[in-house]
Amino acid sequence: MEESKSEHSLLIELAREIPTVENPDQFCFKALKCVAELLGAERCSLFWIRDSAKGDSKELVSRLWNVTPKSTFEQAVCDTRNQLVVPLDIGLAGEVAKTKTSINVTSVYEHPKFNKTIDEKTGFESRDLLCQPIIIEREDRVIGVVEVLNKKSKEPFTSQDEEVLEHFIVLCDGAIQNCRNTAQINRLQQGARLQEELSSRVAHLWPARAYDDILKELVLQVSELVQCERYTLAVALIDNCNIEGSLQFARSYDMLLQKPKGGLFDEEEEVKKVVDMTKLKKSDWVFSHKVIKKTLETKKTVNMSKITPFSEFKLEDEKRGFSLKTVLCVPFYDGTDRLLGVLHLGNKKTGFDENDEATIESIRPYLMNGLLFANGFNSITINKAKTDVSDEIVRFHTRCTENEFERVKNEPIPDGEKYNLYEFTFSDLLMSDDETVMACMRMFKDLDAFNLFKIRQETMLRWVISVRRCYRPVYYHNWRHGLNVAHTMFLLLDRMNKDDQTPGLPTMFTDREKFTLVVACFCHDIDHRGTNNAFLIRAAAPMAILYNTSTLENHHYDTCLRISSMEGNNIFESFTENEFSDTCELVKHAILATDLALYFQRRNTFKGLLEKKPQERDFSDGNRMLLMSMMMTACDLSSITKPWEVQQKMAHLVTSEFYDQGDMERKLFGTEPMPMMDRSKAGDLPKMQIGFIDGVCSMAYEMMADFCPGYAPLRDGMMNNRQHWKDAAIAQGHDLDAPKTQKKDEDEYGSLWVKYWNMDPENFIWGIDPNEVPPEVVIEKVVFSPKKKAKPSPGGDREAQGTEVKKKRNRRNKVAAEEPNAPGAATETENKSKACLVM
Repeated sequence: MEESKSEHSLLIELAREIPTVENPDQFCFKALKCVAELLGAERCSLFWIRDSAKGDSKELVSRLWNVTPKSTFEQAVCDTRNQLVVPLDIGLAGEVAKTKTSINVTSVYEHPKFNKTIDEKTGFESRDLLCQPIIIEREDRVIGVVEVLNKKSKEPFTSQDEEVLEHFIVLCDGAIQNCRNTAQINRLQQGARLQEELSSRVAHLWPARAYDDILKELVLQVSELVQCERYTLAVALIDNCNIEGSLQFARSYDMLLQKPKGGLFDEEEEVKKVVDMTKLKKSDWVFSHKVIKKTLETKKTVNMSKITPFSEFKLEDEKRGFSLKTVLCVPFYDGTDRLLGVLHLGNKKTGFDENDEATIESIRPYLMNGLLFANGFNSITINKAKTDVSDEIVRFHTRCTENEFERVKNEPIPDGEKYNLYEFTFSDLLMSDDETVMACMRMFKDLDAFNLFKIRQETMLRWVISVRRCYRPVYYHNWRHGLNVAHTMFLLLDRMNKDDQTPGLPTMFTDREKFTLVVACFCHDIDHRGTNNAFLIRAAAPMAILYNTSTLENHHYDTCLRISSMEGNNIFESFTENEFSDTCELVKHAILATDLALYFQRRNTFKGLLEKKPQERDFSDGNRMLLMSMMMTACDLSSITKPWEVQQKMAHLVTSEFYDQGDMERKLFGTEPMPMMDRSKAGDLPKMQIGFIDGVCSMAYEMMADFCPGYAPLRDGMMNNRQHWKDAAIAQGHDLDAPKTQKKDEDEYGSLWVKYWNMDPENFIWGIDPNEVPPEVVIEKVVFSPKKKAKPSPGGDREAQGTEVKKKRNRRNKVAAEEPNAPGAATETENKSKACLVM
């Protein structure tokens, strides 16, 4: 009777605690101590059920271990460092979890399903076992198992012992349910509060469109609700991800809390919370980490409680001194199933549990709204950049005027021989603008475009004049450059068609593809500003915001489509919807291929194809596109193959354009330009051209000649010009044939291009040394004009801030403000109207 009364009083005492229980583990610990006392058991243990690391099965993990009447909670509780993990299909406890039924076993070593492994590891000898499941009745789901081992009296457990254990498990079940209900109410209240705070925050930040602050706030709020070591929010800005070549995630918001001596984060430690924003690169860990990949593949939350150094899901971030032990990874998608972001939580001391998952789910609306607001802000920024770029085009360009059209519409299309159109030695230097237009019409007529695609000559003429007008009057990347590139492509296609040595060459491309490649060449540099991608990115020009990869090339493609969609200019009018879509894709591929970064990526692959015999080369599917890319590069660089008098003129034009950019870099950024853009090094032109030929052109034209014998004049013209430049360099006193040990700076230009590429091929941007940290320049709009100087920024604070930024910026560059330009350089720049640039 005394024992029954003791059980009764203990049950009443625990039952009274249920409404105020905050930690179910501590309540279960008290219950197991009572069971051990009442049954005279040697020890009791509690296992929770969770998903395995791979997520394809269930497993038992110890939460309370070896509980005795004298145990303390700290002695019994397990975390990731000392917990036992057992697959659900192994042992008697797993059998109870699977069948949802209790077992009472005497002499467990004789039972076929008993697992001896734990006894062997701990040195304890199990004799008798009483095991019962903890079941959430509403969900009919087993969440844990209680295991009682060995009565001290060495007697087996009785049916009365089973009832005693069941009574206390019922109380544990009630306490767990109450904790869950209370936590759910708290989470709902927390979610509502966070939603109100988010709305207030958005309203406050709306004028500045500062979505970084909103996303940092999301990470900080998560850290208040779930305690762990590292919080990472990888964000997919939808408008950015739609740009050609963009990455799946645009930015990450990362917070790594101070790592304690124990190795995992302890909730009780006070640490400073700082969220770092990073613009992601392809090499960042969020793109390679298999936990994130699995989350995106399944579109479900991934919870892994133990990641070893040998696991495929390991993460070692040496830069930040972080090693992943436990992880909770949650994906977020909008209503149309577009990815918004992934929340990656790392290293909780006790491992992430269902409560942590429920916490994140309860604030999912808050996190989703934050991500959607950020995307909204970003869309506004992107659309404003689009508007700015469009406004610039409208201000600068106009459609083909009737006067221009009337002047040439009745002119007969001349024979190609009149302009030497059928030879690689073609030059436009002595041609008028109207003559260049008629030369274009001859090329399209020879392609039979008017008959094949039912293009009216009037439409073609308006299109050509519009394209000509949309090229800016910069030194080199102007209409004449577009014409020469298109002419080279015209001849490449012609030589392919006439080739009788290489099998399949005349039929390599369809008529529509040939027409499209020539169209792409005409437009490949349309609306070029006279500066390269690197400059636009550093200056935060609207175009660089609009296109975050291959900036100019994407703009050339979009401008091509705009011109072709203008009234009276639609040369694709007869195309079906599918034909037009395929044509647009090919135009985009061809124009983007003129980005030298892509050429460096692809040229070795193309070279590998050419190592086979001509009859064994496979140019089907993707290899045809690779061939087109190499042809576009060969056309784009073809001025290096022209007769010497033409090449010499072109070299001076392109370097004049480079020098203007170098002058602007000094003025805007306060940095020294790279050597080939430095006006003070104008005397190095011969060396620069030799370096350009050796570093970029030589391989391209050697491959072209190997691919088609009819392309050999391009290679021969390039080598002839190299000899001329070499003679000029020697005349200046440069010994280009000296042994390397005797050379000083003769190979400065010869290795410059390859140097930039080899240092960081994934993030190669021509004109920026990958070792150089680009300056943090904030510019809303910059106008460079020889007649109008940029106005200084108003306000002393901004000026002081600019001075501080400049100091940080010049890590390896010297400020050129105190150094005068080369004699006569400023006067020359001011007198040339072609130097005008509006970003």
